[in-house]
Formats: sequence, structure tokens, C-alpha cells
Amino acid sequence: MPPASTPERRFAELVATEGTRPFVTYYDEHTGERSELSVRSLANWVAKTHHLLTDELGLGVGDVARIDLPAHWISVPVLLGCLSAGLALTDSEDADVEFVTDASSRGGAPDVFAVATASAAVGFRGSEPEGTTDYVVAVRPQADAWAGVAMPAGPDDPCLPGLTRRAAGTTALARAGEIGLDTGGRLLTTRDWRGPAEWVDAVLAPLAVGGSLVVVRNADDATVTRRVDQERATAQLR
Repeated sequence: MPPASTPERRFAELVATEGTRPFVTYYDEHTGERSELSVRSLANWVAKTHHLLTDELGLGVGDVARIDLPAHWISVPVLLGCLSAGLALTDSEDADVEFVTDASSRGGAPDVFAVATASAAVGFRGSEPEGTTDYVVAVRPQADAWAGVAMPAGPDDPCLPGLTRRAAGTTALARAGEIGLDTGGRLLTTRDWRGPAEWVDAVLAPLAVGGSLVVVRNADDATVTRRVDQERATAQLR
């Protein structure tokens, strides 16, 4: 396995070396959606999120983000965008910025972005929940060039609750081994994620080993088994 690195630095390495291969593939078996983002396509979304946070909101190291989003492809650039901008992630409602699906899940952050998982590529089309800003509308005009992303956080700065960035990278690498995810492996998960432990397992562990992620929602066992074969998954979380 590769040596541990901070999550955002590990993603930057993948952008530089393996930009064309898929990183996240998403299935919703109820709606029929299949979406796939290469490392490079994901990097464009991450860059936009980074610039929204740093350039528009003035956030960075020392600030905290709360992410209350389900397992979905659009949740991945939100997570990595926050980390690349230097924000720490929290599972409490004491945050400087929040990403939620509806107004009922918001806390007390001064800036709250609503993410339309049912129409992730286009957003709410003017019907975002009251008191929130449509995430897609907010990131759309931001710069998407990965070369413009400056990562201000150091390895000893906070990352996840109780973990520095270096420790988060080490934890993710260890979890990859426990899950059975080898270097370059492909993880299929049917689990939801709502907090740090799920982010480590579903996103940061594949990232740590230079792997990729397949998210399958609303599927029965037979469909999941078929997706495992189709997507050549090498490890599973169910």
C-alpha cells in the first residue's frame, strides 16, 4: 500500500497521475440514475467548491464545515472541497458553513448550502429550501481549474473530529486494509453516510489506496451482486 498522506494531498496526487480513470460511480436503482466522475471531472467540482469557500466566503484553516448529506456522487466534491480549502469537518451543529439537503437539517451556521441530490447536476431550479443557498448555483461560476487550488492546511491541522490531517490519512489507510481494499482497489458500498466514520470508510479509504468508489442505492441483493460484477468491485461495504 502507498504511505499515508493527508486526504487532500492524496487526491492531488491522483489528479496528477491518474486523472482519466473513474473515482466515483453512482447508481440509484429506484430512479435508474447512473453517474460517473473521473478523477479529473471530480477535481473540477472540488476546485469550484474550494473557491466558493475560500474566495467567496473567506474560509480556511481554523474554520469548520458540517456536511449532512447522504451517500451520493455530489457529496464527494463537497467533502473534498472542504478539505482542500483547509476546513475541518464536524459532526456537531457548531460550524461556519453547512451543506444539507433541506432546511430541517440545518444548524446555526451563517452560510448554509442546500444540495439537490435528486437533481444534482442542475440544482433546485429556484426552489431551494428557505434560508439556504443552492449549492449548484453557487459553485457554477467558480473557477474549476485544479491548478488554481492552493491547499493551505498542514498535516497537523484539524481534519475530522479528534484527528489531524496526518492522522486522518493514517486512519483511512488502516481502514482500507481492514475492509480488504488493496492498492488501486474498487469499493462498492450500499451504506449511507452521515458522519466522519462513514466518510473514512466510503471515501477516504479508497482515496488513501489510490482506489475508487461505487455507490449503489435502493438495490436488492441480486442487483447489488450484479453491480459488483459489472463494476469489478474488489471490496464491499453492505
